[in-house]
Amino acid sequence: MRALLRSALVALSLSGAVSARAQTGAVALAPRDSSTVVAAPGATITTALRVTNRAASPASVVPRIVVPADWSVPLGTQSFALAAGETDSWIVSVRVPARAPAGRYVVAVSAADANGTPLVRDSIAVQVRTQRSLELSLTNRPTYAVSGESYRATFLLQNRGNVPTTVALAGVSATGGLVSLDTTRVTLAAGEAQSLVVRVVAILKGQEARDDVVELHAKDLADSTVSALASMRVTIVQQANATEPFHRVASQLRLRAADASAGVSPFELIGGGALRDGGTDQINFVMRGSAGAASSLGDRDEYRVELKGARYTARLGDALYRISSLTNAGQMGFGGGVDLTEGAFSAGGFAQRFRFQPDAPTERGAYLTARGADMFASPELTVSGVNRVGGFLAGRVLGTSATLRPVAGTVMELEVASSDGPRGRGTARTARMSGGDRLHFDLGHTFGDDNFAGAQHGARHDYASIAMRASNDWQLSATSGVHRTSLVTLGLLTPQRSRVTTLLVENSTRFSLQYSAVSRESDFGSARSNELQRGLLVRGEHTVGKTRLWGGAGGGMATSALEGRHAYHELTLGGTTYAAGSMLSLYGETSKGMSITRGGDHLLTVGGDARLQITDRTLLTVTGFQTTVLSGRDRYAQVDAGLSQQLPTGSTLSLRVRLAGNAYTSAGRQLAFLEYMMPLQLPVGRARTAGRVRGRVVNQETGQGVAGTLVRLGPQAAITDAEGRVAFAGLLAGQYRLSIAQQTSQSATVFTGDPTVIVDSTRRVPTTFALAVERAGIVAGTVRQMAVARTGLDTAPDSLAAAGPMDGMTLALVSPRDTLYASTDATGAFRFAEVPSGAWVLRMVSEPTTGARWEPAEIDADVKPGATRTISFRMVPRRRAVQMISGNTVIVAPPRK
Repeated sequence: MRALLRSALVALSLSGAVSARAQTGAVALAPRDSSTVVAAPGATITTALRVTNRAASPASVVPRIVVPADWSVPLGTQSFALAAGETDSWIVSVRVPARAPAGRYVVAVSAADANGTPLVRDSIAVQVRTQRSLELSLTNRPTYAVSGESYRATFLLQNRGNVPTTVALAGVSATGGLVSLDTTRVTLAAGEAQSLVVRVVAILKGQEARDDVVELHAKDLADSTVSALASMRVTIVQQANATEPFHRVASQLRLRAADASAGVSPFELIGGGALRDGGTDQINFVMRGSAGAASSLGDRDEYRVELKGARYTARLGDALYRISSLTNAGQMGFGGGVDLTEGAFSAGGFAQRFRFQPDAPTERGAYLTARGADMFASPELTVSGVNRVGGFLAGRVLGTSATLRPVAGTVMELEVASSDGPRGRGTARTARMSGGDRLHFDLGHTFGDDNFAGAQHGARHDYASIAMRASNDWQLSATSGVHRTSLVTLGLLTPQRSRVTTLLVENSTRFSLQYSAVSRESDFGSARSNELQRGLLVRGEHTVGKTRLWGGAGGGMATSALEGRHAYHELTLGGTTYAAGSMLSLYGETSKGMSITRGGDHLLTVGGDARLQITDRTLLTVTGFQTTVLSGRDRYAQVDAGLSQQLPTGSTLSLRVRLAGNAYTSAGRQLAFLEYMMPLQLPVGRARTAGRVRGRVVNQETGQGVAGTLVRLGPQAAITDAEGRVAFAGLLAGQYRLSIAQQTSQSATVFTGDPTVIVDSTRRVPTTFALAVERAGIVAGTVRQMAVARTGLDTAPDSLAAAGPMDGMTLALVSPRDTLYASTDATGAFRFAEVPSGAWVLRMVSEPTTGARWEPAEIDADVKPGATRTISFRMVPRRRAVQMISGNTVIVAPPRK
């Protein structure tokens, strides 16, 4: 690009686009264009001035060119001569410095004769074009950094342009780390450079070491097309992990701002999940603040936590503590309980207080279960007992239950119980049998007399159901049940008996036809009231695009003491449609003459649900209904609305509103409150993950732990803590080799100990290792070739002289632990660096040439920490046998070693 610009300027100047002012006298310049020359920094301006000697005698011309500071004149300062009347070209070249600031410059051009008398003068106006350029380079960075800790690097920013500039700076981390700079805006003069400090905090989400690439962007605010980029790569490793990290479970915290009388729980914390990474144990917990004496939303303070594993279940707080259906009190209490299983036996117990009942009754219970999995019908026998003190179910209850599986897929459950309480002794029993697949049946019976101290007292319930799947889409079912209650059940004023019979034919969820018969009998002394309702109900459903429509219609005959025999009917219609993440659902339902099952004679209910996705983070929900008793003067309506905004942090801020009341009496209640929902990751204990490895790096000479050492194990890496300890977790099963590095070490170090680690992912106990670090020893020396300078006579030794170094010779440094190799260079030198201390043997591996031998061939090398052992090898000639012949006698002299 610069060459093209330079060529253009040359062509421009040669065409006469330079200012000129013709001179009067013996020597003159030809008139020229006075346009200003526009040039880029670093360009060369060349022009030709036409000089004429008007005199009758020759003239000597001595040029003089005056340029701004740092400019240069490659051509045009050489003196020349003009003959009388001669015209010639004076070639002038001026070079603009590459760092020349933008602006207008003047180059003064003049000439004098040999005596210094001025002949001509002129000037060239040059406009240096504005040039913007940035250069950014990395000057210093660390090799590795610790996850969660800040590390720093320095960059050099240079303004390569010729005008002052203001630069915007921004950094980004490939791992999503936090990149901070001392300033995000820098002003630089033309050619100025400034050092920038970048600080980064990167946090690893996993255990594996990861390279973090940090990019620093620089952009000229005056010209967005001018920018520079520099990057660095830093290995991010985990903390030393001397202790196991915490395992966390997902949870949600809800905080609500409402008036104290609104009946809304002020806070709610709910969560659960695996108790340990890779484990099967589960934890679930609920903490909900008190809503006051009454709650429009049905909130009630609740605090509980449950731990569940393969062989145990433990609960603490508000829960439904129960052992069996007959011993169960049927209410939630506050207490604690545990269930244990070991082989064929299970046992458990609990204690609780019914804090929402008057006088807060208490209850304690225990059970023992034995199973015969290898016996016929796989019997399971349980004995249990509870003791309740206070309340309307006070007393002691003992129960025995059995479970049998006589045929595959069939279960029989039997239980009997007796109680002793304030009302006297009582008994109860229950039986159930179920099974089948394509033809499924379920038969049941429950009975409790009036004195039984359990939830079933004064009631009897018998039911039977059968369902047959004719195909994948069609199913037939029939259900019949009879329920009887006495005066003591739930405080009723009269004994009652009800019977329900249902026959149902359905095709998946698209169509169903149901026949039902419901009857109810009530005794008022010697009088009896009978009510009966029989009829058919048809339901259907159909989907068109993103809209689902459904409806149902039914009718039949009903008989009651108040209304006599009359017809009844019911109708239901509704639809739901979806669009762009939003939903709208409307429904309506009306019935007349169904007081037995609906509680009212003539009812109309309309309602709907709506969910509107206003933006990606904003959601509006509305739910409402209104029920009207058309046969009377009563109407109840309720609307719940919520506006939720998801925040960038993942939390949600919501406004919730409830409007409810009776339209005729104007009685009702309005409720509005703010709710803040925050997702949390709560620590519940140490991770105890599989594939854990722990180790320690110590100084071999002092025995102290070595801090700040980078230890690599497979795909993971971590830094030792102040005691030299380091830990890894989540490694896959296999064999790994340890390696270490010390970034701040001033001298070479090596480690001793077994570098091999075998990880068994099935073990919950961590694998351990120990490494010792010491200053590295050095084994060095030379290998030279020797030649015979003079042969010794008789037993005198030969005289040897150095024949030069030997290049490319291989040596081996051998120990029981390892074998190291090195080769000689052109000077015959070899060097083993980072050698652990101990006994080594240094031997020559390369074979000597024919007629030569190594001296020595090998040598013991005792290496000390931080010490250098120097050893020299020579390749010397072997002495040969000499034959001397004298007459018929041959004398053989043996070779010397």
